[in-house]
Amino acid sequence: MSGERFPGFPDRLTYLPVPVGLFGTLLRDIDSLAELKLTLHCWRLLQAQKGKLRFVRRGQLVADRALLLALQAGYAGPPEQTLRTALEAACRRETMLPLEVRVDEREDCCYFLNSAANRLLLEQIRAGELSIGPLEPVLPSMPAPPLAQPGIYELYEQNIGLLTPLLAEELREAELRYSPEWVEDAFREAVAYNKRNWRYIRRILENWATRGRGERGEARGRLEPPENAGRYLEGRYGRLLKH
Repeated sequence: MSGERFPGFPDRLTYLPVPVGLFGTLLRDIDSLAELKLTLHCWRLLQAQKGKLRFVRRGQLVADRALLLALQAGYAGPPEQTLRTALEAACRRETMLPLEVRVDEREDCCYFLNSAANRLLLEQIRAGELSIGPLEPVLPSMPAPPLAQPGIYELYEQNIGLLTPLLAEELREAELRYSPEWVEDAFREAVAYNKRNWRYIRRILENWATRGRGERGEARGRLEPPENAGRYLEGRYGRLLKH
């Protein structure tokens, strides 16, 4: 045992409510003393706040001498590093929910207790529906999701007509045999020549499989599409067939 002996609690205590959930799976799963100390410390700080928006900032925790002293015992590295590791562990466990912010050109992070109410608040903050004063949320840049490639059934119904059960089975076999790019290109060529029937599309695919395709993907020796082919590009997936 290290450290001084605890002198005991005073007769008149100030009580702090602690959620029952802390004594369930959370207490069982937390295997880091630093993470446990940080979690309890953040809970105390959050309970001392008033209002709907309750959070602690990373800058506040780094400057908290009492917390750093608590994290210094038993660890070889600097307490700031221990704090950083404990914060990362709490966020991975989702005990705390982080929100990266910027204030006066400086980066910081706000940590919210993971609750249904706070999850909703974070959604509102990220959507710009709720302000957190001078703190500006730093939203990650999300790449635009790629357009979903239409399946062979969708291509047929949008560019030829309704499916029959017998034809659906034939289309399914073609989808398994040929790549999605080949199928889409074959539909594009059929539409360009106004040959809107499956027999023509199937013949295109069979020719490509037998003779190969040119540098741009065309079958060797194929004529160029007519100049007015654009007027045949219709339907929901017409924009895909124009590429």
